[in-house]
Amino acid sequence: MEMGMEKGKGKRKGGGRVLIVDDDPLVRGVLSDIFYNVGGYKTDVAADGFDGIEKIKNNEYDIVFADMAMPRLNGMDFLREIKKINPSMPVVITTGIPSIDMAVNAIKEGAQDFITKPFRIDTVISIADRITGEKKLLNKLAVKDDYEASVGELKAELFKKLQEIGILQSISTELDGLCDNKEIFERIVAMASKLFMVKEASFGAIENGHLKIKGSIGTMVKDISIANSIFENVIKKKTFCLASLGEVNPHNGTLLTSPFLSVPLTMNNEVFGILNLSNKADGTAFTDDEIRFALTFAEKAAMRIENNALYEVFYTNLMNTLKSLVISIEARDPYTKHHSERVSLYSLQIADVINLGAEDKDAIKFGGYLHDIGKIGVRDTVLVKPGMLTPEETTEIRLHPVIGYNILEPLRFFPNEMDIIRHHHERFDGSGYPDGLACDKIPLIARIAAVADTYDAMTSSRPYRNAMCHDAAIKELKRCSSSQLEDEIVLAFLQTPAGKGGARLSLERTTH
Repeated sequence: MEMGMEKGKGKRKGGGRVLIVDDDPLVRGVLSDIFYNVGGYKTDVAADGFDGIEKIKNNEYDIVFADMAMPRLNGMDFLREIKKINPSMPVVITTGIPSIDMAVNAIKEGAQDFITKPFRIDTVISIADRITGEKKLLNKLAVKDDYEASVGELKAELFKKLQEIGILQSISTELDGLCDNKEIFERIVAMASKLFMVKEASFGAIENGHLKIKGSIGTMVKDISIANSIFENVIKKKTFCLASLGEVNPHNGTLLTSPFLSVPLTMNNEVFGILNLSNKADGTAFTDDEIRFALTFAEKAAMRIENNALYEVFYTNLMNTLKSLVISIEARDPYTKHHSERVSLYSLQIADVINLGAEDKDAIKFGGYLHDIGKIGVRDTVLVKPGMLTPEETTEIRLHPVIGYNILEPLRFFPNEMDIIRHHHERFDGSGYPDGLACDKIPLIARIAAVADTYDAMTSSRPYRNAMCHDAAIKELKRCSSSQLEDEIVLAFLQTPAGKGGARLSLERTTH
């Protein structure tokens, strides 16, 4: 529920009066409740930037919280208008779509802070308390002429701190959205280049006595030997090092015409990477504040890389556990030995033909391998029965896609792979199971796995029949095209090494 024009006297003595400017009435109501009930602040609200400007012209506020994406007058333009009316008015920009560029631009335009939705109550109140407290201190000092110089210095220092807080929050948010190490390394370099306004930046990982460059901007950098370089000092001292004018540029071997800053990234108190910054756009040296902020930035980046490494270890261990389950299933039925690996490999061959992206290929690789994991819940007497199955046994075997889905669903690690596990027995005409999906309602990667699974099943021996030869299996695939299987996927399979009549993948020979 949206709060009214004026609220006050919350559960504690508040620190002032807050104007909330947001086009979403729910957000206005939530923030009003937080400030009033938790912070004890008086609140006022505005539905857009123009409404907010009018209220600022006619009322006194201690702080303004304004949304970035508003109709008629967006948050950045609103901020500029406020600064024309009252340059000292503290403004906090809020957004549901954070980015480092947005944070930097907001701070440059004079915002005191930059926070992302959804809001944490303690974060909102902490920011308001800090800013209103700082404003009271500045106002107290400002009444004394002798402190005018101190006020100016204090204001400048406060702005620096606020800039760092907002920017670091955006850095964490943006890096948290990346999973691939390559993306993380490249983004670290891009962020550093923008934050420190340098023309050259690189990030390298320490490997076998060299700094192996993972990302760079403004310079073509190859791997660099660590011995007798600035990097050796960074590793030994576990802190930053500066190379001065006239020293050798570690990037290219030329003499430096501007300072070169190297900052360590550490994990478990050991340096694993180094961020390098040089050639500032304004030609000046790195200040103490910039060096301190670079160390903080490197710490944030190192934490994200460490979290990613821990995730990869966990993911690998989980995959090994699941693969062990698959092996135990196939050990129960010697006729299906290595079936899952072949389905995965055949599916990847199809993915190559139709030019699927890396994310889909990863899902196919693991989803194909795990597609029959649900058979762990099927009785041996049914799984390896040499004759025809009874209707009850057929129903039981057809439960394995759902069982497999239910095994993995609580893990929430395999959303795409689970499409293969659940839907590899769906038929293109809708006559399959478990959900009776048809055509493009069946996920593409599941349609691919269905063709690979069908081919491998036909070319594998079973207790009740011998394996088909390749030509007979291809003929059957073509017959089932557009009914059980998608014709375009079948055509793609025919262009793969397996589909062209190459020898059937013999994993019994290649994996032992």
